[in-house]
Amino acid sequence: MAFPPFYGANMDAWIDCMTYADDPEARMLARPVRPGELLTLQIDDTSNFAVRCPEQFKALLECIAFVNYRRVEIGGRPVLSLLMSGYFS
Repeated sequence: MAFPPFYGANMDAWIDCMTYADDPEARMLARPVRPGELLTLQIDDTSNFAVRCPEQFKALLECIAFVNYRRVEIGGRPVLSLLMSGYFS
């Protein structure tokens, strides 16, 4: 994702960076999406990831939801989408 040098390498920092995924002036991502577009994160073999790393999988889902919630709460639009392939519950 090419986060900025000051990136804190934790989920709070990830949330902060992803919140501005469509704001090039914020300089939170090296290649932000255009304003109003969605940044799609793709997880291949999602079932395997969910089984191997259940805490990380849950945290990722919660953080994506929080980023979008945070933006909607201030009158914006969601910025993240998640494409999960191979997910079977």
